[in-house]
Amino acid sequence: MNFKSIYPTLLLTLFTVLAYGQKIDTVYYDADWKVTAKNNSSYYRIAKTIESGKLYEVEDFYNSGKIQMKGSYSSLVPEIKNGVFTWYHDNGNPKSEVVYENNISKSTKYWKEDGTPQTEAEATLEKQPSYPGGITKLYKYIGKNFVYPPSLAKARPKGTIILTFVVDKEGGISDVEVTQSVHPLMDAEAVRVIKDMPKWEPGIQYGKPVRVKYTIPIKMG
Repeated sequence: MNFKSIYPTLLLTLFTVLAYGQKIDTVYYDADWKVTAKNNSSYYRIAKTIESGKLYEVEDFYNSGKIQMKGSYSSLVPEIKNGVFTWYHDNGNPKSEVVYENNISKSTKYWKEDGTPQTEAEATLEKQPSYPGGITKLYKYIGKNFVYPPSLAKARPKGTIILTFVVDKEGGISDVEVTQSVHPLMDAEAVRVIKDMPKWEPGIQYGKPVRVKYTIPIKMG
């Protein structure tokens, strides 16, 4: 084989690798964005090293091959977003664009499926968080576990306690607050019951579990 004849090709190949980055092995994820085997996956990720330890280009895809997200990280473990991140609708049009600086969101834009701009208030979750078995099971759980404070067992004040809480990425409950009170003792019992709830199914945004603030009324009487 004439080495001189293939030398330009080798140079071109080397230049291409240096210019476009070194491809990292494909990583597969399940529906909750946990690493899994290919045959159990819902998504896969392809990353390229632009500058080792400093900059990585990442593209996430649905198993259909359609792009789900692309962006750049300054670190993959832990993930630190830096630069422009774009998420996509199923039809390939941009869904949202977020500019990050060291994992802090600096600006956000949203678009509808037809490409028209959308406000943040109009942008909705792909999937709302949900209690196991649905809202009926949730209220059955509350009714079964709520215990009237002994000093109020006879009076039983009437009204509606309104609480807010956060369903985290794992479905856990945190940041429980009373926004409308009936009685301090009853409010405290309602908070206890909510904090002790079993894990929920987390909300999903852009294909990934996200923290979601939830509001629930509990009617007393």
